[in-house]
Amino acid sequence: MFKDSQMIAKMRYKGRLCLKYHRPFWKLYLKYLCAACVISFTSMFCVTLSEDLVDWFASFHTKIDVNRIAHEFQNDKTIYENTTAADEMSKKVRILCLVITTSGHLNKQIPVVNATWGTRCNKILYVMCTDKKQPDILNSCDVTESKSHLTRKVRFMLRYVYLHYLKDYDWILKADDDTYVIMENLRFLLSFHNPDLPGYLGYHFNMHLKQGYMSGGAGYVISRSGLKKVIEVAFKENGCPPDGKDEDLDIGKCLQMAGVPPLVSYDKYGRETFHTDKVWQHLYGTVPRYLKKYSWNGISDGGGCCSQFSVTFHHVNPQTMLLMHQMLYRTSVYGRQTPTDISDMFHMAKVLPLL
Repeated sequence: MFKDSQMIAKMRYKGRLCLKYHRPFWKLYLKYLCAACVISFTSMFCVTLSEDLVDWFASFHTKIDVNRIAHEFQNDKTIYENTTAADEMSKKVRILCLVITTSGHLNKQIPVVNATWGTRCNKILYVMCTDKKQPDILNSCDVTESKSHLTRKVRFMLRYVYLHYLKDYDWILKADDDTYVIMENLRFLLSFHNPDLPGYLGYHFNMHLKQGYMSGGAGYVISRSGLKKVIEVAFKENGCPPDGKDEDLDIGKCLQMAGVPPLVSYDKYGRETFHTDKVWQHLYGTVPRYLKKYSWNGISDGGGCCSQFSVTFHHVNPQTMLLMHQMLYRTSVYGRQTPTDISDMFHMAKVLPLL
């Protein structure tokens, strides 16, 4: 009797073991499946949130020799084009380009900018702290190389231009090294404005200041007269921020103090010329949410997103910069040309205040 009860107990114990180790797969590993799902969905969210993250992942298995392509662009004599009108405009509307960058981009962004839109500036200066000596480098080592000191860096380069180049150029463009600028369109837009009157243009934000301010990433351009006023008036006042991380807002404050007004930069159809993000983000309507609140003129997607004579796009990495240049300057549609006698595309006016 005792042996029988022992045997029954052993059988019951083995049964419990069988139940424990022979559960269905999904129950046994449920917590691992849940963890895997959370990781997968988090990764997908991060990827859709940031295209730069996609580029970062892609860089591990796809290597693009951007410097080789940039070199080929610079030395290519096979493109059929007539640049007469653009060359004439380049003499009439003289632009000094100031590109904020760092020494870490000397072999990355800068060669691509030089091979694409940078060559179309009347003069270009890369503003950074470096030991390298080049005619196109403005050494800013007196300013701490940090995003927290962008305002001081911009003030430094504007003052430098005021002291050395004020009479040589009509307009001063401030851009980042991941901004793509279509210089011919910028000159066309500026041809409607007088550089001897104070004013500046860019993608117009409506926050924080009575007259708003221009997005730093989209780039902004200041007239010769506007630069003179901001240096001689605002830079000497306490209300003009000497340093900070929000250089576009801070410089906007200084320009407002100096009486330099924002000028109209959208075309006669209300389409923007300066853009805060990539071309497809504006086209598809996938720009960051903040822009709906910040945009002075409101945002539009589709055919209304961008002027035919668009000037800038931002957050453009070297690969995309080369692609844009390929499509703009190295690809033509036979038999179709842009008229050069357009006289009413832009408004020669100050921006009206919001009601």
